[in-house]
Amino acid sequence: MLPRSRRPHDQLLRPTLIAGIGGLVVGHILWLIGISVATSGEDVSFRVLILSAVIAVVAAVVGLVAWRKYQRKQMVWAAFLGCVPVSPLIFTLIVLGVTYL
Repeated sequence: MLPRSRRPHDQLLRPTLIAGIGGLVVGHILWLIGISVATSGEDVSFRVLILSAVIAVVAAVVGLVAWRKYQRKQMVWAAFLGCVPVSPLIFTLIVLGVTYL
């Protein structure tokens, strides 16, 4: 549902939605940079495995920070940080499946 001008609570949703989409985009760009570096060397499978471990740890930390922002009612930051690890985790699982299965 799109925001309407006579409903003030809808106006608060717009920055949160934009922050969430921005978090998805930033997370995906960071993943693309990381996977490009990991696949540029000779030992691709080992580098992908290391990158996957780093992504899992960073995603857990960013998720924890996002949860703390949510508890403090900082919804825009919570939406941004909560969406940053989504794309890297999904695409990392796909790459791991293709690499090791």
